[in-house]
Amino acid sequence: DQKEQVVSPGLLRVLTPDTHAIASWRNSEEPERSLHRATLAAWLTDPEHGAGHLAARVIINRLWHHHFGRGIVTTPNDFGMQGDRPSHPELLDWLAGELIAQNWRLKPIHKLILNSSVYRQAVEGDLARTEIDPDNILIWRRVPRRLEAEAIRDGMLTVSGQLDLRMYGPGTLDESMRRRSIYFTIKRSKLIPSMMLFDWPEHLVSHGRRPSTTTAPQALLLFNNANTRSMAESFASRLTDKTTQETPESHPDFRDAIITAYDLAFSRKPTEQEIQLASGFLHQEHYHQQTKQPLTDFAQMLLSTNEFIFIE
Repeated sequence: DQKEQVVSPGLLRVLTPDTHAIASWRNSEEPERSLHRATLAAWLTDPEHGAGHLAARVIINRLWHHHFGRGIVTTPNDFGMQGDRPSHPELLDWLAGELIAQNWRLKPIHKLILNSSVYRQAVEGDLARTEIDPDNILIWRRVPRRLEAEAIRDGMLTVSGQLDLRMYGPGTLDESMRRRSIYFTIKRSKLIPSMMLFDWPEHLVSHGRRPSTTTAPQALLLFNNANTRSMAESFASRLTDKTTQETPESHPDFRDAIITAYDLAFSRKPTEQEIQLASGFLHQEHYHQQTKQPLTDFAQMLLSTNEFIFIE
């Protein structure tokens, strides 16, 4: 009963100088009486007259959060007065400027962060620094961070050689599917158990920061889940041709298989001690000089290690 006038789509005044009208971002082919997504995108990425500098800060903070487990602003969903203050405001501004200078390309920023000395720090603690900054706000050490549920599952599929890289198309509720985890259909009454164990977020609300828990059922899943075992078997099949056995009476030589397994799972070569330990595991008496069974158990063991599911 209090209708006064028609309100047309607009942009945030606080991020738009009065001297600039929507027409300056509008595509000439768009109707004048509507606010299309192209217009919104042009305003959002305009660092001179639009929201570009704020948008760049928000994106940079989420990239930083992705790599360090905590953003420069620890409330990634709230850059307002109720959110936390940035721990390194000058760094946030500088990286935002780099993103704009790179024409909003994310890969150069990822590379810049990953090659930085702050990302490549050691994980060891220091008593004196711990007393000054126990929460590592100043990022004086590297804190190991567990992968997200999707990355753990996709990593297992990749190492096992089972990952289906097909893109697009419908999702599925089938936990045994071999496509990337983003193709799981979200249904509240039928969530994917293995994903939920590794802190898959509630999908009906916005989560700026996921929790990261460590529970016994996570280990039990890696030990007992049928899909995990299937991936371990496929992983082992990639190692079989690296195993040599000259005569039926001789013990299999797993050395090349162990080196290949470490390379596939951890992207590094095993130490001599690790080769000896793995060889002892694979030559246990109850395996009766088999090849497939010990390699499958060994592969599943590697997929269950902290080194596989944590970024150190």
